[in-house]
Amino acid sequence: MTLRARYENAVRALAERAAGMRRAGLPAEAIARAVHAERRRLSAHFKALTPEPVRTRIVERTVRVYGNPHGPSIDLLRGQGKSWEAIIESATRPGPAVGLTSDEADGLP
Repeated sequence: MTLRARYENAVRALAERAAGMRRAGLPAEAIARAVHAERRRLSAHFKALTPEPVRTRIVERTVRVYGNPHGPSIDLLRGQGKSWEAIIESATRPGPAVGLTSDEADGLP
């Protein structure tokens, strides 16, 4: 399984975590904060595993779009008008592979 596929699977698995938190009766804000934090942790972990020069391109794109190398903060998302539910949904959905060609994305370990 490629590195990208492992990342995507880990991100998608956050949906089940969010569902479990809902079943436990946690409010949307608590769920959003938890899955957003875990998504950022996963992002950092997989970026650290990504070989150069691809890692640098990914980080540069993330900084260009979100203003920092870690992706959007909760404050940024809320400032953009995102609801807690929208933050949960986006944290559990992998975005497109960025900063690399399709051959590079397919070839990552």
